Amino acid sequence: MLPLPSSRAHIHSSSSSAVPSPDRLPSPLPMDAFAFSPAPSPNAAPFPSASPSSRGHRFSIRGPRRRRPLPALRSSAAPSASHHDVVVVGAGIVGLSIARHLLLHTPLSVAVADAAVPCSGATGAGQGYVWMSHRTPGSDTWDLAVRSKQLWEDLAAEMDGLRAGGARESLGWMKTGSLLVGRTSKELATLEEKTKVLSQAGINAECLSASSLHALEPALCVRNDGGAMFLPEDRQIDVFQAVSLIEKINRSYSPKGRYMELYNDPAMSLIRSEVTGRVEGVQTSKNILYGRKATVVASGAWTRSLLHSFLGPNSTLDIPVKPRKEAAGSLKDFQGRLINPY
Repeated sequence: MLPLPSSRAHIHSSSSSAVPSPDRLPSPLPMDAFAFSPAPSPNAAPFPSASPSSRGHRFSIRGPRRRRPLPALRSSAAPSASHHDVVVVGAGIVGLSIARHLLLHTPLSVAVADAAVPCSGATGAGQGYVWMSHRTPGSDTWDLAVRSKQLWEDLAAEMDGLRAGGARESLGWMKTGSLLVGRTSKELATLEEKTKVLSQAGINAECLSASSLHALEPALCVRNDGGAMFLPEDRQIDVFQAVSLIEKINRSYSPKGRYMELYNDPAMSLIRSEVTGRVEGVQTSKNILYGRKATVVASGAWTRSLLHSFLGPNSTLDIPVKPRKEAAGSLKDFQGRLINPY
């Protein structure tokens, strides 16, 4: 099953991953975020604890579409120290969404640090699919996918009620639908079974014959024994617009002393208590960020290597997060042929 171009619905192979769960407004700790929670410190200073310079400066490059990272600026001056309730390492859509959730739903203060700027990594390369067509009810990621989709729909409804342009303008929110195309009777039979399973789980899914598929997408050509699975409620966002909106929401808490962002400031090491050995914060290239409640590593495909560098070569902790392209190399279609999930 190979991806084909589409004019109305988005079409994909049934073997690729679609719902952007760790990249999409998840609940506070999604699958690609890892949290360290320190012991309570009675002597922790209020946020921020240092001089006005400890608030840091934002460094970012914003092009018309994609933002590129700047090299980290290094200085011989002593790093500034500040205290926060939660420190988040990673300013992709996951890290920024974790910060947003905490700012909106708790009284906690949050600092977000990133080696580059938002949308310079996996978030910026993402397709923005909010799809259920590639998810399997009862699987390890099903509940996360359902929750993710619901959170996006809630945010879109909120934007529709607040802004003239609504979710379409603020998030790039589009009801595109999705198609999984079966080129043979065997592939179509598999899609028919998947349609039944998704329908039983409450997802609006329908199976299309070759003639119905041609009526929906005249440019698609499949054999008479082929067809497709169609999910009309699947959506897509513009990740750049979505990140910009989340950043704006987060920054509205800066004047209240609850939010700080430090871009182009890579995390260098964890700060541990000399007494208990528990993680108390993060040292970046220019700052020391103490997290009274938790330190969250939300750096996506880089989380595994980052934690290894933090914890050292003898650490037994292994985070099963890998880049999608690397993981996709082993995917095969129903007949054993390697496919391109893009």
